[in-house]
Amino acid sequence: MNPTDSPLVSVVVITYNSAKFVIESLESIKAQTWKNIELVISDDASTDCTIQLCSDWIEANKSHFWETKLITVARNTGIPSNINRGLRAATGDWVKMLSGDDNLLENCIADNLEYARQFPDANFITSDLCEIDENSVSIRDKVINEGVTFFASLPSAKKQLKNYSRWPVFLNTPAFFYKREVLKILGYSDEEFKIYEDMTAVISIMGKGVKLYYMNKPTVEYRVHPNSISRSIEVNKFREIEAYRIFKKYQCKHLNILNPFDLSVYYENWLRFKYKGFKGHKGDSFLRKLSLFYWYMKFNGVKTY
Repeated sequence: MNPTDSPLVSVVVITYNSAKFVIESLESIKAQTWKNIELVISDDASTDCTIQLCSDWIEANKSHFWETKLITVARNTGIPSNINRGLRAATGDWVKMLSGDDNLLENCIADNLEYARQFPDANFITSDLCEIDENSVSIRDKVINEGVTFFASLPSAKKQLKNYSRWPVFLNTPAFFYKREVLKILGYSDEEFKIYEDMTAVISIMGKGVKLYYMNKPTVEYRVHPNSISRSIEVNKFREIEAYRIFKKYQCKHLNILNPFDLSVYYENWLRFKYKGFKGHKGDSFLRKLSLFYWYMKFNGVKTY
């Protein structure tokens, strides 16, 4: 199949100690109804048998792909660095990200490409997710994220950037689908950070005028299990420290202290990162209701804000 006749899609799989789930993830890529696929696996110095499993699987299944690549490193470098290595190796017209414990629904790539055909300006697309547990049993057939619905409804990248700087709504990286040329604009993820690769990337993309489009359809099975980084209690403290650094480095650049909404965002972040409470009582859930932006989001129907 010639990529000029049918877009080549690079599926970039990010792994780290993913031995328990990675074969299921790879099989979901192999099972795609869209067949013009480049498979790139980027591993961040796994200490289990992830690399060997991936190597053996590629050897047995490489004929199903336009090309296969397995990238390894000698030491762990963090999520953004691992993602960047995978993205730099991708050569497809489009790029699909996937963690080594998640799965693609069989029409994932075909559905995204059809959406892009219907909306020619859609170079950066997100979609809905299903949730499965560590045994691959369905938890939810569709995860409703009203924050994404609100965010994607904003008419321009400029307005999205402003609102994302005020409230970095959770956008799940495995749901992203974008043209590789967007990566050239973006300059990849900020490797200064080790966890929040998505926030810095989204802000950078929108800062270059690229709008996020939302396809209201599940395309990925997102695995919920206690060992995932996003749910690890052990890294919670580090996660909060990094979130505050991102707020100062990225979000504050797009906030104006003279704007009442932006000022209330500063207030909300002070509550989150700096407020220690009074005599053992925080009461931050009540104090947050003093924020003008809090009521702005409620007025716009975002009940979960």
